[in-house]
Amino acid sequence: MALETEGKTDSIFNSTAAQKRKDRILLLLRLVAFLATASATIVMALNKQTNSLVVATIGNNPIKATLTAKFQHTPAFVFFVVANGMASFHNWLILVLEIVGHKIDYKGLRLAIIAIFDMLIVVLAAAGDGAAVFMAELGKNGNSHARWNKICDKFQTFCDHGSGALIASFIGLLLLLIINVISIAKLSKPKSDNTI
Repeated sequence: MALETEGKTDSIFNSTAAQKRKDRILLLLRLVAFLATASATIVMALNKQTNSLVVATIGNNPIKATLTAKFQHTPAFVFFVVANGMASFHNWLILVLEIVGHKIDYKGLRLAIIAIFDMLIVVLAAAGDGAAVFMAELGKNGNSHARWNKICDKFQTFCDHGSGALIASFIGLLLLLIINVISIAKLSKPKSDNTI
């Protein structure tokens, strides 16, 4: 009888230790996703370059104009910044709730609410990334059919910073997808394993 009780106690401690390890991995993934989306937001929000270009030549005198490329000039980049900012805020909020909010359970709905919001954030981040990639492609190569000229040959730093923000955002999106799968998988486990 004592051996059975001891075996059950060992299995409970082993499952609790395994669950804590999984929770730490999920927290680490959330932290890295937060850092990736936050860095994408900051890099794109601060992305600005001013350049003087020759717009015409009268005789031997070039006429120059000073032009500025900012993320605010393109609605797709504004949406990208807002979407990644919301993803960053979501991950930060969930990190805080996971660390200090173990007593809040909302009658067992906490895991379902987290999974639903994770899914919404994945969709939002994917939409922001898609819109920004479209505009980045247009800025890099232009569109000869619509007679839209490329700008990355004139604003190389602006395009490089935008590319870095896109890479960070796609890393964050990949991590958000992994977090979303883990959140949904937690819903299918028995109640004893769902303690976070």
